Amino acid sequence: MASLVKVVRQHPELFGTASHAALVEADANGWTGLPVVFDEVFTGLTRLGRISAASFLGVHPDVIVNAKLLTGGLVPLCTTSASDSIFRAFESDEKSDALLHGHSYTAHPVGCQVALESLQELQRMDRDGEWDWAKTGGWASDTAASSTSQSSIISSAWSVWSHSFVDWVSKQTGRVDGVWALGSVLAIHMEDSEGAGYSSTAAADLQSALLHGENSTEGARWNVHSRVLGNVLYVMTSQKTKQEDVQRLETLLRKALG
Repeated sequence: MASLVKVVRQHPELFGTASHAALVEADANGWTGLPVVFDEVFTGLTRLGRISAASFLGVHPDVIVNAKLLTGGLVPLCTTSASDSIFRAFESDEKSDALLHGHSYTAHPVGCQVALESLQELQRMDRDGEWDWAKTGGWASDTAASSTSQSSIISSAWSVWSHSFVDWVSKQTGRVDGVWALGSVLAIHMEDSEGAGYSSTAAADLQSALLHGENSTEGARWNVHSRVLGNVLYVMTSQKTKQEDVQRLETLLRKALG
């Protein structure tokens, strides 16, 4: 991805927008060629452990879209943020140069206030070290020894799902084809001899086992609602889920996969 963005920005003449010579004094992260747009509706705002998922690639997008954690899932709101060079492209007295689009619920006061509170809370949680238990869960050790620039970028990657648990899941050959965890997201790719894809039902049994759950000390059943896309099961904690609750989830997943 970073290489693709580099080509797009350093060779705008490929798109008939400018000569390479005109780029010499331009900002390396400025808009040239095609605009670089990142959809971070789901992945942004700490979902994957960082405010912007683009930082994992070392890329500064021209346009970035955020939602979901923007309001903590309480009310609908979406933001489309643009770089200064994109913003100034619409600075004109001519109507033909204006961005004449205003979708429903644009900047509604309740949503904006909730978003402000949500972002402040996410920043406070990071500042106060409320995710430190996850950040020190054995993830950084895998990349810290490498000196490559890409490894340096991802060395601070972490997940609320423990390294030992994800490693255990990856070894369940015969049932599991692959697994990855980042931030609060866990994705388990189930083995399917008939082929992966949206039509696959390979993850249905695991999903059912999680929904059935187990008896809790309070008397009610403790279960998990999860999302399945074909042979892939997605489990996602909230940004405020405690370590002991994640460990309980891991135990339930071990039983369902074991």
